[in-house]
Amino acid sequence: MQNPVSPSSHTSNLLRDPRLRNKSKSLNFRLLLLTLCGLTSSLAIATPTAHANRLETFVYDLTDSKIEFSLKNDIEPKGTVISNPTRIVIDLPGIVYQGPTVRRRVGRGVQAVRVGQVDANTTRMVVEFSPEVTLNPQDLRLKSRQPGRWTMQLPQNIAAIDLNSITSFALPVTGAISSGFGWRVHPITGERKLHKGVDFAAPTGTPIFAAADGVVTYSGWTDDGYGNVVELRHDNGVLTLYAHTNKVYVSKGQVVNKGQAIAEVGTTGRSTGPHLHFEVQPDGRTAVDPMDYLQLRQVTLDLASNSFKD
Repeated sequence: MQNPVSPSSHTSNLLRDPRLRNKSKSLNFRLLLLTLCGLTSSLAIATPTAHANRLETFVYDLTDSKIEFSLKNDIEPKGTVISNPTRIVIDLPGIVYQGPTVRRRVGRGVQAVRVGQVDANTTRMVVEFSPEVTLNPQDLRLKSRQPGRWTMQLPQNIAAIDLNSITSFALPVTGAISSGFGWRVHPITGERKLHKGVDFAAPTGTPIFAAADGVVTYSGWTDDGYGNVVELRHDNGVLTLYAHTNKVYVSKGQVVNKGQAIAEVGTTGRSTGPHLHFEVQPDGRTAVDPMDYLQLRQVTLDLASNSFKD
């Protein structure tokens, strides 16, 4: 992840001011943010605490335009606003995140969120915005209602960018995204390959719904690692695929409606746990990022547990 710039001497003095440190647990703790462009150097790192400190969850709620994260132990976050492109960088000194950097697509206003380890003793969270978004650091505040739980309100016009956009597909299942579209090391084979869809972690038996009106073009078992699969062809020629299902409720040639239950979550095929693998193929052959077709109301990264992936 890209290093943020160093705070100015004025901000560094403020960060050391004990009066500000004492406010870190109050409702209106002010996140010290700088508007910075083009420079790269290290942000000052606090003395690390025990490795028991851990980032538990990170949530972006699109409807409320709000960021929330929870920590096993309470610390004082350090943040910057960086432009070109616009992004908020929040460092958590003394918090150890053991795992690969996680990045999730969101939408047009907030384009993505990512979490990773910037060095041995610092976890970094980044919120990436559309180029059309500008932020005033004076408007951004972190609030801690109880130790280890933090929220930050973003301007409502950011959420409006996504909430006013038109999306054609509904979410196929209720569950957190455990693996996004893109190149990765396959958790079972160890090969580096393109993950052609988005994985939604959910318990076995959770209903899977048609993302849009369509006709079932395939229903049943496959030998390509996807296990039980349902494929739907939609009016615009787009094909959606629902893999690793436990049970299939529809048959080939059946007409289905948007939001109709077509299967249930399972872990068939090459899978490490129950989840839905969801693909979108605009031409019926080539998979693209499903997040270009879906509008999430909330992005949740459950970083304290192991995510299941196919």
